[in-house]
Amino acid sequence: MALLDCLSNTALSDSTNAADRPDATMIDRVLQSVRQHLGMEVAYVSEFVGNDSVYRAVDAPGLEALIKPGDRRSLDDVYCRHILAGRLPELIPDTSAIPLAAAMPITQAVPIGAHVSVPLKLSDGSVYGMFCCLSPSTNRTLNDRDLQVMRAFADIAAQQID
Repeated sequence: MALLDCLSNTALSDSTNAADRPDATMIDRVLQSVRQHLGMEVAYVSEFVGNDSVYRAVDAPGLEALIKPGDRRSLDDVYCRHILAGRLPELIPDTSAIPLAAAMPITQAVPIGAHVSVPLKLSDGSVYGMFCCLSPSTNRTLNDRDLQVMRAFADIAAQQID
């Protein structure tokens, strides 16, 4: 199910505030905070397992049918490898403005209009996975300060994972 379909069929609400749930982890709280700060619909932490990106923590109120912890996608189908290799930037306010992102099938399928993603680096220097936010709409107000916020939150998440 595409993100826009989920958005049109589901009333999005932050009433399930991670801070109010007794089972919420620090990573859940971090994801919710950064997603709300950026005004985006989806935030997640993924782990690279073989050739897959496995979603370990997800904050996407009302979009549980689209993305939830334990779901996986091939690294060939998502932005992660391209970001790590420098072929895509970590901050993409408008995916249609980046030819590689615009050409990827996932960009239209989800759809992804804006995307911010930074690697989760563990204390030994290895990359665990990615810390990501996305929205079906473009967001040309996203800037370097937002990227720095993402990196700060990713550092907190990586410390919790470590």
